[in-house]
Amino acid sequence: MAEDNKDQWEEMLRAIMGDSADEVIRSMKDSGMDPSALGMAISPDQMNAVTAQLRAMLGSSGEGPVNWKIAEEVARDTIIRSHMDSLSGTEGDKIRSALSVASLWLDAVTDINPTSGPNLAWTRLDWIAHSLPTFRKLLDPLGSNINRAFSDVMKQQMGHLPSDMAGMLGDPATLMAGLVSSFLGMQYGGALAQLAISSFGTADIGVPLMEGSSAALVGANVSDFASDLEVSDDDVRMYIAVREAAAARLFASVPWLRSRIIDTVAEFARGIEIDMQSIEDQARSFDFSNPEALQGMDFTGVFSMEQSEAQKDALARLEHILSLIEGWVAAVSARAVLAYIPSAVALREMFARRNATSHPAKAVWGVQLGVDLTPRHLRAATSFWERAARERGDAGRDQLWSHPDLLPTLENLENPDSFFSPEAAAIESELDSFLAELLDGGTDDSSSKATGE
Repeated sequence: MAEDNKDQWEEMLRAIMGDSADEVIRSMKDSGMDPSALGMAISPDQMNAVTAQLRAMLGSSGEGPVNWKIAEEVARDTIIRSHMDSLSGTEGDKIRSALSVASLWLDAVTDINPTSGPNLAWTRLDWIAHSLPTFRKLLDPLGSNINRAFSDVMKQQMGHLPSDMAGMLGDPATLMAGLVSSFLGMQYGGALAQLAISSFGTADIGVPLMEGSSAALVGANVSDFASDLEVSDDDVRMYIAVREAAAARLFASVPWLRSRIIDTVAEFARGIEIDMQSIEDQARSFDFSNPEALQGMDFTGVFSMEQSEAQKDALARLEHILSLIEGWVAAVSARAVLAYIPSAVALREMFARRNATSHPAKAVWGVQLGVDLTPRHLRAATSFWERAARERGDAGRDQLWSHPDLLPTLENLENPDSFFSPEAAAIESELDSFLAELLDGGTDDSSSKATGE
C-alpha cells in the first residue's frame, strides 16, 4: 500500500511539473523526503481525476492573467447542471412588451433619451454569453494584479530553496501564472454563474455587462423573484422592467460612466498585495484526494488587509458612483410606476431589502473587491435625486450626469443643503455653462436632451 501511495504522489508531481518532476522527485529522495508521506492514500480513480484536471488546467491556460476559457466553462456548466432554464415564446413576448411599456412610462419622468437597440428576453445561458466580454474587462485588471502578486511571492519563496531544486522548477513566475490563471478562471466563472442565477437584467451590479444600447431581462430570474412575493407576476415584471430600462438609458446616454467604473476598479487593482498567511492556510488544508478541492481554492481572502491610501480612495470613489447610479435608478423608477402599479411602494421596499441582503452586486463588489454598498449610502443617494427633481426639475436633475464634476460628493449626500444652497447653485451654474460650451463646441442646439444627443 505504501508503494502504491508513493507511485500516486510521483504521478501527481509529474502531472504538475511535467519533465521536471523526475529531477524534483530524485532531489526529494536524496534529501530524505518521502512524497508518499505528504498525504493519505487515494484511489486510482481519484488520482486519474485529479491529474486529468491538473493537466487540463495547466494545458489550456490561454492568454492573459485569467483563464477565461475555464471561467466560461465553469459558469455554463453550473447553469446546465443545477439551474437550467428555458424561455417560451409567450414569456419572451411578455418581457419585450414590458420593456417597451417601461420606456413610455420613463419618458414622463426623465429627460435622458431611450435606448436605441432592441428589447431582449434572455435565458441564464444567454445572460452569460452577452455579459462575459464586459465581465472580463471589469475583472481582468484585478486578476492581472493578483497573478502578479502571487508570482512575486513565488519568486521570494524560491529564494529559500536549494539552488539545484529551484532550477528544476523553471521560471517560478511562469509556473505560478499558469496555476493562478486557472484558479482565477474557476473563481470568476463561479461568480459569473451566481450573477446569471440572480440578475434580472443587464445592469444589476451597477454597470451594464452587455455591450450596446439595449435593455434585457432574464425571464426565469424575474419569475423566481415574483414567486416569493404576494404581488402579481405582471406587476413584478413591470417594476423590474422599468428599473432595467432606466439603468440602460443612463449608461447609453452618459458615455463616461461605464469607463469610469472600469478604470476605478483597475486603479484599485494596481495596489494589490498578497497575505501569505492566507495562502499557507489554504495549502495546509488542501485535499489532493478530492478533485473538487481544486475548485474550492478561494482567492477572495488572500488580499492584504492593509490597503494603501490610493486603494482606499479608489474604493470610496467606486462605492460612491455605484450608490449614485442605484439611487438615480430607484428614484426615477419609483416615480415612473407610481400611477400604474398599485403595489409600487411595497415593491420599492422589497428592492431596498434586496440591496441590503442578497443583491447580485455583492458577488462582484462585496466578494471580489470588498466594497460595501451600504443601504445608508443608497438611501442618501435616492433622497438626493428626489430632491434634485423637486428643486430643479427632471431636466436639471439629469443634467448633473453630463460631467462627473457636476455630481454630488459624499459630503453632499450626507448634507444635501450644501449642494442646493444658492451659493453652490450659482457656482454649479457657471461650471455647467462652461462645460456646455466646451462639450458642445459653441453650438446652441437647445432642442437636444440634457445628456442625450
